[in-house]
Amino acid sequence: MFLPVWIVLLGVLPYATGLGPLACLSLATILAAAAVVVFERRRARREARPAGGPPAARRPMSPLTAAALTLGVVVLLIYVVFVIRAS
Repeated sequence: MFLPVWIVLLGVLPYATGLGPLACLSLATILAAAAVVVFERRRARREARPAGGPPAARRPMSPLTAAALTLGVVVLLIYVVFVIRAS
């Protein structure tokens, strides 16, 4: 869900706000992450309590997911640093 929202925001934000590329990249990333957090929390609430019983046990994050998230954040951070240095 993050990637489609992020791509749409990257296309819309420059025209809607008039901000520069780095500001739009940062804002799109923050807004897309916030949208994913809100969506996942709402989905978790609907699935958490089946028929008024105790909440379901949460599954821990898999090591592969944690590695992918960490790598994604590092790549994004490196990209932003190089864009700032280039300008």
